[in-house]
Amino acid sequence: MKVLDKIDFVLRKIIVSIGGAVLLIMLGLTVANIVMRKFGMPIQGTFEFTGLFGAIVAAAALGYTQKRKENIAVDIVVNHFPKSLRIIAAILNDTACTAFSVLAAWQITKIGLKHLESGEVTETLRIVAYPFIFITAAGFAALAFVFIIDLFKNFVSKDNSVKPLSTSVEINLEEGVQ
Repeated sequence: MKVLDKIDFVLRKIIVSIGGAVLLIMLGLTVANIVMRKFGMPIQGTFEFTGLFGAIVAAAALGYTQKRKENIAVDIVVNHFPKSLRIIAAILNDTACTAFSVLAAWQITKIGLKHLESGEVTETLRIVAYPFIFITAAGFAALAFVFIIDLFKNFVSKDNSVKPLSTSVEINLEEGVQ
């Protein structure tokens, strides 16, 4: 598990660093465009770059935010479940989220490959869009990797021994699920 955590840390660090750098560039470009508009000389393609950069910034933050458990979660019902049912709910949630993230990364990569093959460029600046698309796909792949690690951690206790799910559910007919 430590190896997966280390790989995850390095991948997320790279992707978040890219996202942070792109955010700073986007901020600088937007401020420069506002200033230049005052002089009647707006920067051509600012809107286009902001859209491309925004996709990178959002996707780059996905895995980092999930790892820190800072994504929005509605757990008002699950918090009242017994521990064994919370683990099962976490497994189901992590499985579904992994599947969605893998599917999103795959489909975004397919779009990037289509752009690469066709040589498609942006409308105003005529720059190739596929690098931005691939970076966005990498953000979703990093998110999937975080969910996979979370999924594995549902089966492993803190001392790295395997959790027995079948023995963690006790049913008492008078009191219900324990």
